[in-house]
Order: sequence, then structure tokens, then C-alpha cells
Amino acid sequence: MYVIVNYHLQVLGAVDNGEGYKDIELHNIDDDFTPIFVDKRKFFFNGNECFFSSYNRKILLTDHQEAFPIEANFCGENQFYLSINGGFVSSNTTSLFVQAFCREWEHFYLLDEENLRLLQSAFKNGFYTPGNNTYISSEKLERNHKHIKLDNYFFDLKSIISSKKIGANKLMLPREGLGLYIIELFKPLAYYSCFGNGEIISCMEESIYSLFTIGNFSGDIFIITDQEKIAFSEKLHRYLHRIHLQQANAYDFFDFTISRYMVYNLSIMDKYSPIMYIDCDIIINEDVNKIFHSAMATDKVLFSEEFKLDTASPWFGGVHWHEAGQDYKLIDSGINSGIFLFKSIEMAKEILFTVVQSMLHSQKIKLSREKGILETLDQPNLNYVLMSHFSNNFDVKILTQYVSHAANENFAIIPLVGFAHFNGGLGNFGSRVDLMRKYVEYLLPNSKVNLERFNESTIE
Repeated sequence: MYVIVNYHLQVLGAVDNGEGYKDIELHNIDDDFTPIFVDKRKFFFNGNECFFSSYNRKILLTDHQEAFPIEANFCGENQFYLSINGGFVSSNTTSLFVQAFCREWEHFYLLDEENLRLLQSAFKNGFYTPGNNTYISSEKLERNHKHIKLDNYFFDLKSIISSKKIGANKLMLPREGLGLYIIELFKPLAYYSCFGNGEIISCMEESIYSLFTIGNFSGDIFIITDQEKIAFSEKLHRYLHRIHLQQANAYDFFDFTISRYMVYNLSIMDKYSPIMYIDCDIIINEDVNKIFHSAMATDKVLFSEEFKLDTASPWFGGVHWHEAGQDYKLIDSGINSGIFLFKSIEMAKEILFTVVQSMLHSQKIKLSREKGILETLDQPNLNYVLMSHFSNNFDVKILTQYVSHAANENFAIIPLVGFAHFNGGLGNFGSRVDLMRKYVEYLLPNSKVNLERFNESTIE
């Protein structure tokens, strides 16, 4: 899909290129302009609804589907003007009107929607420059009606229209002189897998709430769930525009645990970088922005170590390792599957896909879907896959320093490093809801009062 921008880099509308978009959200580069043209099928000109079609590289507009009194003619690469009764449609910063001449304000441009998405994210979240891996904050970006200034470089409208996407999350901008400038997306996503209702949803709500309020998370949330919709508690209402749901079927605990890895073909994943999976029983107890930035400096998937191993453990892939009968080098890290982080879905795809295949194969061999069959659970399969097939593609040093596993009611001894994992028992969320909620209260600004209230309730 292409968006239509005017000379002032304001978004006016969109043209569908036949890819079947259902919902289109139009944003200006810096989000300060309401589109005049509002969707991919209709234009609105001076308040009148106009239909459009495309024929011989011309965009034809009208208020009747049978006739096309407004004509758009291309006058350059992705550049056109609108003519009507001998006049030309002009666009200033607030409206459309007709002029007798055709100059800068009468020119419109087609900009690839994905390129606009990357630019708009740069204005909101900043971006990275590949090569030296330097982060440029959004405060260093400026825009006027003629160009965008990124760091110390200037890019005019022609450069922006001619920008090219590289892979899923990079944008190449040609400069006026020799050389190219490449920006890399920084738009964090945290995703959860939450099946069932009641306690597990309550746990997830506490986790999300702590991620926003204590972790100062700047990105979006994505939830894979078997629920058609979730009635979030009032304290999350201010964040609902940043929370996205995708419904998935789940038969049992096996489906619940495998779903966190079955994200490699979801289109939403291509729009974010970096991406973190978080278990529903994890509370965020410190600012997490530096943790997400750490993923941008490596092409490895980041996991956290729960135990140091001196022998193969069935909880960490030991049974798979023995049955495989091959001389794999046994890693000494017992990796917890409740949290992991990667720069982009493209970099994690092979690992995620292989874990899914290992779980499905284990399930087939065991001929059981009972949650008590350890070899079919995700954590043993994850550890086995990493140990036997991807020993050079993951890291445990970076994320481990930010995660505290086996968190309990002794709040004062839980390290304030980023993530507190209240993991205790397979699928047993009922005993954790109140504890997690009290821990969030303990962490919030009025922590002294909340701590006294917690101690009193514990004594009672």
C-alpha cells in the first residue's frame, strides 16, 4: 500500500496496491496532522465523497462511480498532480483548494506505507544506525515543510520518496551527495501467551501493569490467547491502545506452552524490533529500556539462566540429550523458558521453529498430551534444541543479569534488576495472583505504606 503525502510531508490518504488490507491507520510522520483523504477506497474533497480507480498509471477521482472528472497525472517517480476543470488541486497545511497554476503545493507523492512506518517510528522511538550500532534518540530528529534532519544529515522530499526498505526493519535513504544513510527500526514489543481465564489473566494484568508503570516500557504489548476478548481491569485502560490480541485455539497445557514459539509467521512480528517474550508470572521491578536496547547490539537470541548444571537434567533437555545418543557438548546453563529477547523475528525464526518441531516430535513419541509428561514440555525441548543445534546462536550472559527466578514472598531480598519471576509449579497460577499483586503494590511509589500493609496481612 502507498500513502499519499503532500509537499509538506503530511499524509493525505492511501492507495491500495491489491494486497488486501482490512484496516489502515494513517499517520503523519510526526503525528500532528489529520488526514484529508481518510481511507484506501474513498477520497474526500471539500467535504464531498469521491471514488477513485487506476488506469494507465492515472488515478481517477469522482463523486460518481461512472465518471472521473478529477484526474491525477504522474509527473515523476511516485509524483503526480490532480487537475479539475483546467485548475489544479493544491494542498497547504490545513485544506485542499483549486489553483490556476501547478507548482510545489500542487504536487502529491506516493510513499510506501512500510517506509512511512519506519520513519514514523523513528520520530517516536528513535532509531539505530547499522554498522556502528549507534542509537539516535527521537529528540535529535527535526522536520520542517521541506526536509527531515536525522542526526547531522538532511533529507529532502525527493530522498524520502526514493527511500528503499532493506529486509523487515531497515530503511535506506539516499543523500543529496554521494553515500547512503540507513536507519534501523527501534520499536519494542513484549508478548505474552495467556490461555484460560481467571487467575492466569489476573497474573498477566499485573505483569503488564508493572511493565508500563515500573518498567517505563515504551513499546507495545501483544497477547496470544484463546479468549475472544479480555475485559482488562480499569488500571490498564489508559494503555489499551498499545495492547493487541490474537486469538488462538488451545486444547490443553501443551498448546499453551508451544504457542510462545509459534510466532515466526505472524505478520505483526515484522513490525517490531526488538521483541521479548514474558511469562504471565513475571513482575517488572526496574526500568527495562536499557534491556531492550541491549538486544540491538547482538544477533543472538538472549535467554536467562536459572541454574548452573553439572550434569544433564530432564528439566533442561537431559532426556532428549541421552536418547539422541550423540556426543553433544553439554552446556552448563539450565535455561528458563519464561523470558527471552531477540532483535528481530528474522533472527529468531530458526530457533523458534525448531523448538516447535521438537515439541511436536516429543509429543508424537510419547503419544500423550498430559502435562505431566516432562519430555513434551517446552523448557526441556528449548534447552535440547539450543544445546544440540544452536550453540552459537544464543547468549545467556546479557539477560541473566536482569532476571531473578524463584521470586517469593520475601520481597526485600528480590533483586531490583528488571524482572522477578514467580515461577512455582506447572500452570499453578492461583497461588501467585495475590502475591504478585502485593509485590506490585510494594514496588509502587507509596512503597513504605504498602510494605506495612503487606506485613500486617502476613502477620494476621
